[in-house]
Amino acid sequence: MVALAPHTHYRVSKRGLVLACPNGDTVLFEHPRAADLPVLLATNPDPSHLTTALGPPLDPTVVDDLVELGVLTNGDDDPGTNHSSSPARERRFTVSRSGLMIKGIATPSAWLNRRLVPLLTHPLGLIVIAAVLAAGGIALLCGRPDGLPRVSDSPATEALLMIALGMTATIAHEFAHAVALSHYGRAPRRAGFGFYWGALSFFVDSTPALTLPRHQRVVQALIGLVVDVVTTALFAIAAHLVQDPLLAIVFWRLAILGLVDIGINALPVLQVDGHWALADLLDEPDLGPRARRALAHTIRRQLPAGQRALAAYGAISLAVGLTMIATLAYAFWATTGDLVIALFNGNPAQIAIGLYYVGPLALGLIFSTLGLLLESTTSNTHTTPNRTETTPPCTPTDRTHQPQKDSS
Repeated sequence: MVALAPHTHYRVSKRGLVLACPNGDTVLFEHPRAADLPVLLATNPDPSHLTTALGPPLDPTVVDDLVELGVLTNGDDDPGTNHSSSPARERRFTVSRSGLMIKGIATPSAWLNRRLVPLLTHPLGLIVIAAVLAAGGIALLCGRPDGLPRVSDSPATEALLMIALGMTATIAHEFAHAVALSHYGRAPRRAGFGFYWGALSFFVDSTPALTLPRHQRVVQALIGLVVDVVTTALFAIAAHLVQDPLLAIVFWRLAILGLVDIGINALPVLQVDGHWALADLLDEPDLGPRARRALAHTIRRQLPAGQRALAAYGAISLAVGLTMIATLAYAFWATTGDLVIALFNGNPAQIAIGLYYVGPLALGLIFSTLGLLLESTTSNTHTTPNRTETTPPCTPTDRTHQPQKDSS
């Protein structure tokens, strides 16, 4: 006898049924009768009856796959059977392709949702935010503060402050995604640290957002950008108010790089926030992988019928993605090149800081460029690391929010 696992969320999409398991994993079940699955499960059928009721086309192992993934429970299993949804399999720390994943972000996110969100959404809070944005815009329009040198007398301290404050801004961006999940009744599954575009970054796995209603998914995808606009405004204001030249330089650089990050992260390409918002708007939970596969099919002149728009989106994503990488590299060097040169002209400790500051970024840009070209032109015609096209019809999906590049 099979049944929907307790506390499983689901929604019907035009690509099939999106189901979020109790452990946070999310599955896309693609089948002509996918929307009927919850109704069919209400009678607690045995696996063979469920397979018959769904009808073709259906992989004979699909029910076992859904049980293994934790979406379904099977009353015929032995009591000692341990599926992926079992708490015994959950570990506080895990390593994935995204980096080191850590459980526990749901607690601080829920606390912030209860304590901070009501203050920010109160009319007085909205007035304060509007005032900060207006002042930040004026500060940016005023340009670089007068008399500010290109680099301070303490480049090592300057670089360390850039790294620390930039990481703080990234954490605020990512926490916004997690708080939005809590606000809409979903528990963020994990947060973590990994290397994104070459630098150590903080990120949130927002996969449970895939089962939210469309409007809530779009808001959850874009809320990090709202936080970025506020932090960029605060950096610009601080650059004009502080008296210490070192702090003024740091704040001004972060403001300019923040503007670049906002523009890049808002673009509806690759898998940054703009992409997720577009995928949510179109109700295409695996838009990116499908577009890259369609582009690869086009290059090999094997494009299936009806996928020209996907292939065009894949081509645009590739072109814009390469432009994004070039823009980021230019913006970083234009705003921070003097600091990098000063670090490499300093003592061994300063050179070590310079190596961390620019070395991983340079490697990340190179490998990101190669990855974009290879993935879009040689993408496997049947599978990607997180998704299969239609076989098998139930496949894990992932919405790990890769953060804006911490350009500091």
